[in-house]
Amino acid sequence: MILETLGFTKAVEMATPLAKKIFSSKIQPIIEKKIASFLKDKAAIRKFETTSVQYLAQIAGKCSTMNTIAFQNAPKKLEDLYVPLTLKSDGRSQEIKIDGSADIFKDFNHVLVNDTAGMGKSTLAKRIMLNVIAEGSYIPVFIELRQIEDKSIAHQIKEYFGLPTEVSDDVLNELPLLYVFDGLDEVPGNKKKEVIKHLKIFVEFAIASRILITSRQETYLSEFYSFSKYSIKRLDKEEAYNLLKNYDPADEVADKLISSLEDNESRDLHDFLATPLYVSLLFCAYRHKTVIPRRKDLFYSQVYDALFESHDLSKEVGYVRPKYSGLDSAEFHTVLRRLAFWCLKNNGRLEFEKDKLAIVMAELLGKISGIKASAPNFVKDLTSTVPLFVQEGPTIRWSHKSLMEYFAAMFICSDTKEKQKSALISLFKGENVHDLENVFELCSDIDFSTFRATIVKRILEDFIDYSSSAYTAITNKRIHKASVAERVRMMFGLKLGFQILNVDGLDGKTIFDDFFGNEKYRKQVLGKNPGKRWTYNEGLVGVQKKHLLYLSRGENESGYVLRIMEKKLPALFERFKYSAGDFAEGKLSGLETNHFYIINDDPKSVLNSSKNFLTVNKIIGQFQHSFLIGEEVIAELGKINSDESNGVDDLLDLV
Repeated sequence: MILETLGFTKAVEMATPLAKKIFSSKIQPIIEKKIASFLKDKAAIRKFETTSVQYLAQIAGKCSTMNTIAFQNAPKKLEDLYVPLTLKSDGRSQEIKIDGSADIFKDFNHVLVNDTAGMGKSTLAKRIMLNVIAEGSYIPVFIELRQIEDKSIAHQIKEYFGLPTEVSDDVLNELPLLYVFDGLDEVPGNKKKEVIKHLKIFVEFAIASRILITSRQETYLSEFYSFSKYSIKRLDKEEAYNLLKNYDPADEVADKLISSLEDNESRDLHDFLATPLYVSLLFCAYRHKTVIPRRKDLFYSQVYDALFESHDLSKEVGYVRPKYSGLDSAEFHTVLRRLAFWCLKNNGRLEFEKDKLAIVMAELLGKISGIKASAPNFVKDLTSTVPLFVQEGPTIRWSHKSLMEYFAAMFICSDTKEKQKSALISLFKGENVHDLENVFELCSDIDFSTFRATIVKRILEDFIDYSSSAYTAITNKRIHKASVAERVRMMFGLKLGFQILNVDGLDGKTIFDDFFGNEKYRKQVLGKNPGKRWTYNEGLVGVQKKHLLYLSRGENESGYVLRIMEKKLPALFERFKYSAGDFAEGKLSGLETNHFYIINDDPKSVLNSSKNFLTVNKIIGQFQHSFLIGEEVIAELGKINSDESNGVDDLLDLV
């Protein structure tokens, strides 16, 4: 069995009858009379109907297909490849499996799905749209936010449906519209502030409508504090294997790959299999070369080789399609690295008009001695012989944001030479540092020595500075020094607040409505103007039969660097977690319920009394599970300071 390729034009054609049905049943009867005065003649009426039907058909067509690098970005039916993803709510035990009948809006009208690179946010958004279309109660509006214009969103939606500009925006609220805004993280950095402003205005305008926003976890998401927040549950092994089998219905590759995975169990492979994108990349890489990569950068490297050396992975092994640019693999990779860093530097740009990309490529190619290629031919290669880009009408874009980030990280680690350290530090000091989490993780894989001598060194120095200044005023002799040292380790890079809730008379919806997304708690923890260096999330955990703990948590950029460091330098960390069992009845008696506490090092704070100090540590420990070890930090920093080269200089002394 071969998976069917379904082009966008064919998908739209197939969806058109359904689009006409939605128009005639959901749009025309409701608003045609209301806007009759604006539809001055039959031509205007036809335009309204034609434009609406065309837009709805395009939505259905776009959402019924997916481009995946495993098939050289040839569009396949989403339903053929999709494995149901599961959403888990932030701070609640609720899970929603997004299959063909799931209703993500069952409990809340406004939903935010945020997660890391490659977890399938856009695919999930498309699946939700297909469910909406199939169920038939709502009119779907699907907007990829990177394409949005700097003007009123309501105005743009009216344009999508062919409504005259003179028609009041209020007409939209008379229609049963359901909105999906996909990929807020893919909006270029220089446009993000304006897009968020327009999106917030629209959310307030359409307050009663069902709205879904998807994004990576980034600082600006706190702007949508009223939304119910979900992340995507990592794939388990069975789900990952089912996805591989969907990619290969004939089982020519999937069975061998699964067998190899079973023989090569490791934590790294488990992490990769938990992410839909990496399952796709693994299939692509293994089909080209039966080696299982064990690091992110090696995944992308092997995928690049597969794409460069074969234009269609269904053809015979060894087939290499000639490149229009005439470049070999190494040359093409060099140019890609420069293009990717140009994109990163220019606000994380992912999408171009085709002619504009050719202009950028001409500029980049003109500054590379030893490599000669035509910019238009290089662009042609990007969508055909080395399909790292996808062309959609007049626009051309990276097929996945993480591919741009990989090649940008390769540029930083391979091409900047003596400027590499300053480049890393400069990026880390930037206000958009949280947007670069995946780039820094890739840099740590590609060249850990330099990452260690720059970013790791800075974090260790910050930790030592914090340790020497925080909680120094806690001098109560009834508080053990070990408890104070533990608190310092716990609070590095964090701002925390919490409230103890008495569960009597509370239900889940009341807790969510009163606490999650409540702006006053966010402001108390982060301050009124925290800047872009702090992310924010919330959590809920049960302690004792009668109490719940609500935690409001801010984390600066050190948080994700620590997670990278823990994989590379596990000896620097201690993992532990206080369990709910540590809260024996009565242990919370020194703290009030229904009072929001801010954790700080003020000796006058009730949280820092001898009665409560250890209890507060246990509260923090419900949510924070891994901490730096002071002695190990000092030792590692000493090693870095004595030899930033990580052993390279010693080898050069022998030459």
